Amino acid sequence: MPILQVVIFQGTGGVYNMAHEYYGESALVRAGHVGVIGVVENQILGFHPTPEEVESMGGEAALLEYLKGHDQSDDRRSVKGCLQDDTEYFYRAYELAEETNGRTTVYMYEVEIQAFTMQEILTWYTNRKIKLYSFPDGAGEFQYDVSNCATFWLAYFGIPLPVRTGRIKLLVEKMQIEDYSLWQPNA
Repeated sequence: MPILQVVIFQGTGGVYNMAHEYYGESALVRAGHVGVIGVVENQILGFHPTPEEVESMGGEAALLEYLKGHDQSDDRRSVKGCLQDDTEYFYRAYELAEETNGRTTVYMYEVEIQAFTMQEILTWYTNRKIKLYSFPDGAGEFQYDVSNCATFWLAYFGIPLPVRTGRIKLLVEKMQIEDYSLWQPNA
């Protein structure tokens, strides 16, 4: 049976704060991200808004403000998302780990999956299958058929999370407490 590595990091912070020292980083590096290794050689796949969705919203900052809007109302905003090659974000988090006092440390764990699940993930990636992406509510929950980078893997492929939540901070805290392995690029 195939084995995937699930990789997770908490972001630098400063997602919306233009004065934050890491505001110049991509939103995924600032917010944190979840991805998998082992489907496409030399790639880490992650789920997040499509480039077309980012462009149609007027850029990354506008998209983030739109998604953030559901915090202030009952309007649970979502956008189109798909699996993408997110390798660069994990390498950047890894590079920043020491500078951020370990905040962006990339943790990992392995999951054994069925061969058909591996093929299904590859098909979703190759065909750019669209699903709805959103931020979680305060409890880390989502509306039906909506996910973020963390809950997507559980919802569509049964890949377990250390904690059943869409809040990256809670995932990383659990991984720290339980002494999960650290991801080492090129290892």
